[in-house]
Amino acid sequence: MTLAPEALLAEVRDLTKRLLEYGAKFPKILMLFVKDLLFVDGSLATLAPDLDLFSEVQEIAAYFTSRYGERIAHDIGIDPRLHPIDMNGVRAAVGVGEDVEALTYRDLQARRELIRRRMEDHRRRAERPARRPWGRETER
Repeated sequence: MTLAPEALLAEVRDLTKRLLEYGAKFPKILMLFVKDLLFVDGSLATLAPDLDLFSEVQEIAAYFTSRYGERIAHDIGIDPRLHPIDMNGVRAAVGVGEDVEALTYRDLQARRELIRRRMEDHRRRAERPARRPWGRETER
């Protein structure tokens, strides 16, 4: 959560290299997908931090449904034309309630930072020695 996009990409590359050294196998398409996601993440942060992500998800889903709906139905057996995108599921995936109508990349980054701070606070509290109710420290 604290890494810049370039540093995150370098970490993913390093992790992938190490896993491959141990004999792990990844489909090339999966690795390209992960790389593309990291690129999009960095690009949004720089070029369009106020882009409404929910609106974009709906537009992209509508595009693929209208353009490739028949092929998707044939290939995977689910016709997206009969099953509209579940935006409540999308909201749940990013940890926001049904009442949130729009989510920008800037909002998403703020949520990530809040989570990072909370995790750091939790880690610091867990590292402190426990205290008895009357103020004396105890061993863990």
